[in-house]
Amino acid sequence: MSEWSLPGFTETALLGEGGFGRVVLARRDVTGEYVAIKYLYPRHLADPAKLAEFRAEAQVLSRVSSPHVARLYQFDETGQGAAIVMEAVAGVSLRAVLSAAGVLRPESALAVLKGSLLGLAAAHAEGIVHRDYKPPNVLVSPDGQSKLVDFGIAVLAGQAGAPVGTPAYMAPEQWSGLAVGPATDVYAATCVFFECVTGRRPYESTDTEWLRSLHQQAPVPSYAAPEAVRGLISRGMAKDARQRPATADLFVAELEAAARSAYGEDWERCGKGSLAARAGVLLAASPLAMLAASSAVTPATGAAVAGAGKGIAAAAGAKIATSVVAAAVVAATATVVVIINQDTGTPPATGQPSVEQVALQASVREREEDFGDFTFSGQYVRISGHPDQEIQRRANELLMAPLDDWIEHARSGLLGPDPGGGVPEATTRVEILRQDERVISVRYSRMIASPQFGNRGGYGFRLVTVDLTTGGPLNAPEVFADAASDAAAAGLLEQRVLAHAGGSYCPGSPEQQAPMSPLFLTEPYTAGGGDPAVQTGFTAGGVEFLVYAPAFGHAMACDFQSYLVPYREVEALMTRHAREVLVK
Repeated sequence: MSEWSLPGFTETALLGEGGFGRVVLARRDVTGEYVAIKYLYPRHLADPAKLAEFRAEAQVLSRVSSPHVARLYQFDETGQGAAIVMEAVAGVSLRAVLSAAGVLRPESALAVLKGSLLGLAAAHAEGIVHRDYKPPNVLVSPDGQSKLVDFGIAVLAGQAGAPVGTPAYMAPEQWSGLAVGPATDVYAATCVFFECVTGRRPYESTDTEWLRSLHQQAPVPSYAAPEAVRGLISRGMAKDARQRPATADLFVAELEAAARSAYGEDWERCGKGSLAARAGVLLAASPLAMLAASSAVTPATGAAVAGAGKGIAAAAGAKIATSVVAAAVVAATATVVVIINQDTGTPPATGQPSVEQVALQASVREREEDFGDFTFSGQYVRISGHPDQEIQRRANELLMAPLDDWIEHARSGLLGPDPGGGVPEATTRVEILRQDERVISVRYSRMIASPQFGNRGGYGFRLVTVDLTTGGPLNAPEVFADAASDAAAAGLLEQRVLAHAGGSYCPGSPEQQAPMSPLFLTEPYTAGGGDPAVQTGFTAGGVEFLVYAPAFGHAMACDFQSYLVPYREVEALMTRHAREVLVK
């Protein structure tokens, strides 16, 4: 017996199937308009709870009107079936975009976040909390615009209940089953933004209870993100909902101010342009591109997709990675509409792009190992093309050391499998702070997903700088040699740093608790191979000081703090060689 179909529509493609039902692309017989139809499985028609949830989703969508939310056209319920008819969005899921790109430019990630927040704000204005904001539930169109979909578990603000949502993006109050509000969605949106700019989720674990603990107790890993957006991440992911922006609208205002300050007045156009290019490549190879090029969808969208098909996709060969397709299929089953093809072409490069300087090249690579009682999956940086092979060899050893040390830290700290039989996973992610013919400086963010490690042991950062004129390290002891050996010189250096820290390494603390000593620059303090309490990295414009605040007498919650100090303020305290290498 065939499944019930809504009269007046002709189905053209199955987009996905999930726990509630199937999603199809269909054409309205009278007008030729394409829509997405979500059908409830027939077996759920006799289940009052399932039917009520399906009706509730339609009711929620009927109340929300925004260009950033997929529109509801109609809801039909008969004795044979139930269906939600929605706008067929000419777009691809953010999950597909991230699977193909790895990491987005900050401007593009900010553009996605802004569009999503505007969609959430429209829902919040109706007293509705989405509760399941995640990359598959955001659709990106070839003009760089984004739309929010799937309100399947949305509730009225202020309601409490059993923890519901996607664990990787659930706010602390969601995990506890407490009342949710707009700030709950702000948390999830910020988690996704973090993933866009770093290439990973803020907290990662296959153990649900450990993931709960990380979201509720672990410090916000904002310093894995570009400096200009760290404040947004810290605010949006605050553990206490009262410390987050109270509404999505307020967060949009903060976002726009930060974006203009860091990336200029033209940030949104630039961000959407880059985003549109990525979405256009994915969409151009899909069946919807053919529809969009005709009059099946709005002319503006059709033109955008047609243009993408002739230019961007042609240049890229219109090859879509298998991983992208898999992500898109998952999205289709979890949301109302996700339009994507099933091509299996050569995967594009993922992760951060290579940084090139004529012959010398630095690239981000992957390393994976299974040690039996734990696994490792990490990024590292490797240079090539250096004219001196011995310098290149020594540099690459220094750039690999953070991974080897972290693996050894995991091996020495584990006592066996995690409770419940889970396998611990150690990971590293990298950000190249600076690379030129004289120096390369890299930040390694390291985590161990296991309840066997406390906060300080389960995560950490290491800044590694290599002098490419010698192949040796160029970290705090080499750059600030006097401060690394003399207390008075260390005090002078600390004055420069505290001027950018508001007088204290812990936000909100009235004054510094303990002075910087040379040992803080040279001796092991934090876990994972022994990192000093004060580390240095180097950008084109200044020194990044990464400070572990508890070493200075502050509470553990103060955690790592990062400050960028211009070279002009500290170059007098540097060694002569460091000035020659670092200061242009």
